[in-house]
Parts: sequence; C-alpha cells; structure tokens
Amino acid sequence: MDVRNGIWDASAMDELRRLIREAVDAKKTTYKDLSIAIAKNHAYIQQFVERETPRELRERDARTIVDLIQGAPAAEAAPRRAPGFAPQIVPGEQLVGHRDLPIFAAAQGGDGHVIVTFDAVEYVKRPSVLEGVKGAYGIYLTGSSMIPAYEPGDMALVHPHLPPARDKDVVLYHVPPANDAEAIIKRLVSFNDREWTLRQYNPFLEFTESRVEWSFCHRVVGKYSAR
Repeated sequence: MDVRNGIWDASAMDELRRLIREAVDAKKTTYKDLSIAIAKNHAYIQQFVERETPRELRERDARTIVDLIQGAPAAEAAPRRAPGFAPQIVPGEQLVGHRDLPIFAAAQGGDGHVIVTFDAVEYVKRPSVLEGVKGAYGIYLTGSSMIPAYEPGDMALVHPHLPPARDKDVVLYHVPPANDAEAIIKRLVSFNDREWTLRQYNPFLEFTESRVEWSFCHRVVGKYSAR
C-alpha cells in the first residue's frame, strides 16, 4: 500500500518509513525537523524509522510528514567554507556534569515488574538534563519487555520530580522508593484519576494499573546504552 495515495494500513507504515529514509538521505529534511513538525521530541521519528518504536503513527501525523516530504525542495550544495575554517568541537566532558549520579541495580520480579535496590552500584557522569536535579538517579535495566527502546544493560536516567506525561517512559512505585522497591518501567500511554495506561514492546502489550496501588511516578528522561 502507498501512503501517498491516502491508504493507511499496516503495510503503509513500512512505506512511510521508506519515504522518510529517502528524504533524509537526500537531505530534503531531517529526523529532528519531522519530529518537531508533529510536536514530538527530536528523536521520535528516527526511533520510528530505525527501531519501529512506535510501530505506527497517528494518521494525522503521518499525513503531515508525507505532505512535508512531498513539498520539500531538493537539497542544495553545501556552502563552501573559508580556507582554514573548522567547526569547534565541544569536548564530551562539557556536555555532562560531575560523576555523581547514582546507578541502582534492578532484578526481575514477577508479572514483568522489577525490584530496584537503592544502594548505588556505581556513580556515572550526570547528563545535562539532570544537572542540579535533587534525587536524580539511574537504573540498570534487565529483561526484554521494552526492547527495542531499552536493551538489557542500558541505564535509564530518571528525573523523580517531573509530572506524569503521555507518551513518556516512566518508573512506577507502590511506595516512595527506598531499600528494595518493586517497580514497573514502561511507556505511559495515558492516565486519569484512577489508572495508568501503559505499554510494553516485547511482546507488544497495552494494559492498565491502578494509581492507588502505583502512586509514585518518576519520569525517564534518557538512557546510557549498555557498555
């Protein structure tokens, strides 16, 4: 099926990914610009194309992207730089803070839950998004339920004070996290006063959990890939 003809089914998403790849390779657009056009985070479309996360886009967002690609001009030749000019490279150590971010281990529990042990196994450099954030931490991820978004051994970077937000990854706890705490690490699809609607990717599943039982929600704001 061809998304350019307005036909939207499962195979249309593969066609859309192909169109996006071709447009990006031809320098007609960027993943970042397409993500911003549909009001998503900068890496959203790249993850959609390369990791198939999410598996599908809303029809409105898909149409917006197709319209942008079809109307995008051909890439112009890159301007020539003056002789001797070179862009300044910012050292990696300036992009992150001190090595003071605690990383906690997680063990597999039942029903896809994990047990987080709040005794730091190591400290790593703090990313800029968590600079100055009191109580920020990371979790070594285990299990396969969130592949491909997270692989076993990745570190989830957690901001404990941001409010819940749709289409963001979260860590849910029964009680304020301390010692050994049971947790759920999933994508937050939606929520209301009574329940959270969550998503995992492997196998794909959407389900609800009670907000009374899982009262504490911490936002995942990034990750460090497994070393």
